[in-house]
Amino acid sequence: MRGLLTKTLVLTAATVMHSHAIFGLGGHWAPAPSLSVAADSGAAFTGGGKEIGLNNKGVDGLNGFGAKLWIDVLPFIDIELAGNLQFGAYDVDMIFPTSSGGTTVVPLEFDLGMPLAPSTPVFARATGDLAILYPFLKLPPGISIAKFYAGAGMSYGVATEVLTPEFAKKSLDKEKANDPLFNAATATQEEISSVLVNAIADEALQSGVGFFLQLGAHVKPPIIPLAIYADVKYHFLSYMPDALEGADITLELGGALAF
Repeated sequence: MRGLLTKTLVLTAATVMHSHAIFGLGGHWAPAPSLSVAADSGAAFTGGGKEIGLNNKGVDGLNGFGAKLWIDVLPFIDIELAGNLQFGAYDVDMIFPTSSGGTTVVPLEFDLGMPLAPSTPVFARATGDLAILYPFLKLPPGISIAKFYAGAGMSYGVATEVLTPEFAKKSLDKEKANDPLFNAATATQEEISSVLVNAIADEALQSGVGFFLQLGAHVKPPIIPLAIYADVKYHFLSYMPDALEGADITLELGGALAF
């Protein structure tokens, strides 16, 4: 009887030890469903009796992926590092006047030189998050297969520009300043399109620092060094281009090696 009791206690202790991961490294899907590139249309150039328009059709929601590292060695808090890359392709049409007084629509096309890459402009951003998390609930008691936590952190991000009518106008003005022979009023559709495609491709990344709130859960079965996790992050006071709209909420759904 005593031997059976000893074995039971040892087995229970081993289960508890292996179900509580102090280190995890994983990858996840990271969409931002409520964040969108806003649709925008307007004049990209007006002059010489000619107006060239731009229609950015926008995109609802961003897709993405990322990686996560967490460490649970302190008594009451967890430390977590996460990096996400999120993106969304959007269509842009140029509207050119015709000699008959009408207009013609020319979609802008990009060649990113990568297989399966979209032929339209792409907004992309990358963020790095450092979070301090408090595990407020562990289930079942003692074994803690599932752990629920909440916390906050700081974020650093970089993002591409968005091709809006305002950006197009600045790009055509800049091209005129760099090349006195360029004149948007007399340039061909191909020349105008080439200037805008090159401008958005060559534009420097914008960067900034912000903060976020986080709520999530880890689930790690006993013995097996694998875990799944789900997080919701709300970023605020973070850098975000003016062309984006909506709440900056990111979901992180993935799996990890956990020890």
